[in-house]
Amino acid sequence: MNINISSNESFKKQKKQCILPHYHDSIELIHVLDGCLHCLIQGKEYIINKDHLCIINQNNIHRIDSEKESNCDFRSIMIDPSFFASDKDIYNKYIEPVLLDEGFSQIILSSKSIFAKDIVNIIDSISDLKRFKPDAYEIDIVAFIYMILKKLYMLYKSTKGEFSVPVDTDALLYRKIVDFIYKNYSKKLSLDDIANAGNISRSKCCILFKKYAQSSPINFLNLYRMEISASLLRNTNESISSIAFACGFGQQSYYNRLFLREYGMTPKEYRKN
Repeated sequence: MNINISSNESFKKQKKQCILPHYHDSIELIHVLDGCLHCLIQGKEYIINKDHLCIINQNNIHRIDSEKESNCDFRSIMIDPSFFASDKDIYNKYIEPVLLDEGFSQIILSSKSIFAKDIVNIIDSISDLKRFKPDAYEIDIVAFIYMILKKLYMLYKSTKGEFSVPVDTDALLYRKIVDFIYKNYSKKLSLDDIANAGNISRSKCCILFKKYAQSSPINFLNLYRMEISASLLRNTNESISSIAFACGFGQQSYYNRLFLREYGMTPKEYRKN
């Protein structure tokens, strides 16, 4: 099934933490269990408080982060719309209108919202099924996912026409450049290389990353490289020097300095922990 529910994730105080700006084909629902999250969606900042539910439609650039002074616990569920594609009538009537409506790019619901309460209860039920795995639990999960679909469609109908959002050509351009970084992060890249991927000037490139990632292009590149390297440190036995070079860092000492600054520990300590 093209459904993913994260185990509860945490941002701990004393260090600002973030998940890099990204986008995907799935509809993502983020439920804050404790504390609050800062969320940057399509260049606009939002705060998601405890018990609030954030719904992010597919292909919307978003990033979540925390402040140093507070803890935050949250979970997310991602639903790939292709999950419903086998039934064309349902897909065309209830899924496609939601996906194509630019005004339904993101919705943040408070804990008082009936839609939020109902969806969170369904997510709780799915989490329990995945944890305890009773007989034929997968069938129950499919039923619950369709229940979420119905709630999202009813929410969409209730807000239809409430928001008018023009096509964000800058967002499309930013996604094109980020895709270039994702495919070429292991190579030696300069600001000129990144800007040329979108056929834009260096200054325009910096403006786009400032808007959608609150970062410079090179800093974003290095953060992504470190994210990939952290995964390799956790899941492979490759040497730290090999991982550094494979992720595009020309010098291990430079990689070690950036990693320590971002993660609060050296790559060796990270692997050990």
